[in-house]
Amino acid sequence: MLYKGSEFLCFTLDPGILDDGLYNLEMTYSPKFKRELPHIYNSKFHKNRGFRIHSGNSLKDSNGCILVGNSLTYTFTLLESKKALERVLNAIKEVSWLVITTLE
Repeated sequence: MLYKGSEFLCFTLDPGILDDGLYNLEMTYSPKFKRELPHIYNSKFHKNRGFRIHSGNSLKDSNGCILVGNSLTYTFTLLESKKALERVLNAIKEVSWLVITTLE
């Protein structure tokens, strides 16, 4: 799940390789999606690799990135992913960092 402070933004899916911690966040152009999307990185995941936050419905859409959606089914499928991405983009316009906390 993704929050801005205590405000719930959306559900997330990721491949589980991101550790808890502080990540730099910047908006950069994605040639694959042909638009600016959030790019996160830190000392463990160099800026040249990093990860994107983008829309998608299942981990097969991820390629290591964080996917967002307005709901998550019991089969781990995200729904309304594009709507959730727009909500996230609006919420993080002025943000330059992101704290990731994984739930066990």
